[in-house]
Amino acid sequence: MIKFFRQFRESILMKNQKGRYFKYAIGEILLVVIGILIALSINNWNDMRIQKKNVFQLSKRLLEETKRNIADFSYNHEFALKSKNSVLLMLQLMNEDYTKVDKRLMDSLIFNALTSPTIDFNDAVLKEALSTGQLANFKNDSLKNILYSIPTKLSELKNREKSLLDDNTAYFVPLIYKHTSLRQVDYQFSGFGDAIKKSNLKETDNRVLLQMREFENVMDNQFYLFNRLTTNYQEIQSLLQTLHALLQKQIDAH
Repeated sequence: MIKFFRQFRESILMKNQKGRYFKYAIGEILLVVIGILIALSINNWNDMRIQKKNVFQLSKRLLEETKRNIADFSYNHEFALKSKNSVLLMLQLMNEDYTKVDKRLMDSLIFNALTSPTIDFNDAVLKEALSTGQLANFKNDSLKNILYSIPTKLSELKNREKSLLDDNTAYFVPLIYKHTSLRQVDYQFSGFGDAIKKSNLKETDNRVLLQMREFENVMDNQFYLFNRLTTNYQEIQSLLQTLHALLQKQIDAH
């Protein structure tokens, strides 16, 4: 084909048909431009096809990761709520005459309150998407905004978890060590009672904490910290539910 056009062009030049040659030259240029445009269109179409496939695959991986995080947050939220409610109940039971409180109940409340929940967030896929810039290919702005916001919200949550753990370690645990029998608590509620056995020492009345001002102050602050933490858990859990719905919608639209 190229040889044909070259011979045709040479024939026109030899016959000195300048007008005809000018029209031919324009036609040849147009053919080249059309060819380039077609090639670019094919290339763009192929790039879009690859991009769409990558978005679909990334959405599926993020959805699976989000499902695991929703389950983990649900567990931790319930865990933290149980601890918060135990702290609140001990505040309500504070009294000089603590003997009216059931001993086993008090031990169970101590066991629940001593826990400091920490979330193990699954974010390997999210970190990959953020570091490679793949999220920019998502069309849904709400979806992108949620994904971009997660690292900041997780950082805030980790600070809340650390505040609770630090306060627990600095104030609550020393009180427990000094004034109660932790073995007595663990024997009943830790699940390792058969291993640690019941203490041979004189039984300790852990209810004595209920008449101590220091313990009341510690529990008051613990309630405040647990309340902030459970609120954070709930907020992120709700955010993950929305993320799940948006990712599923994006996958279904593929």
